[in-house]
Amino acid sequence: MFSGVSPGLYIAAQAIVEYIPVLPSMSLSTELPLSIVDGFTRAMLLCSLIPPPVITHTSPVIASSPWALLLSSLVITNGGFFITNMFSFMEPTPLTLTTPDELKPYGWTATDIWSAPLITGLYALLTHAQPFWVELHSVISTALGGGKVGPMDPESARALCALILVVLFSTRTTRNFGLTWKKSVAEKIKIQ
Repeated sequence: MFSGVSPGLYIAAQAIVEYIPVLPSMSLSTELPLSIVDGFTRAMLLCSLIPPPVITHTSPVIASSPWALLLSSLVITNGGFFITNMFSFMEPTPLTLTTPDELKPYGWTATDIWSAPLITGLYALLTHAQPFWVELHSVISTALGGGKVGPMDPESARALCALILVVLFSTRTTRNFGLTWKKSVAEKIKIQ
């Protein structure tokens, strides 16, 4: 038997979308909760969905390559944004080849680009996913004066990565909507 949960979820979502009179405008109060959710879901993607296919690849060269792991996370996470923006799919005009917003100065998704390989690399380092990361973790531990370190369990490493992503995305959101400490201090000084 098929479950009615999935069709019910889509019907409920469609009903909610149809009966919302107006979508709320972008503001800190609407975007900050979404950036927190984005951090958790992106951690699931970068730590649970991308590393296993690379690490368990049938080719030993790909399975042990840290570059394959990092480039996979970069392309899989950001490929859709690049293609959509490069060919102007979201514009009402005919398709044209343009520079993606991520590559323009002050691109709003610059954090998305560099955070993907950073978090995947951190997860691989903490869990010793490949031989390179085991060796790198040992070198870092020795340089910091520690002893031999073991791998962290995957759930704890993913939770740490999620926390880092939530901080990164929340910081980006607060910066984009003007809620930075320095700016508010400067405005108070101007008012006085």
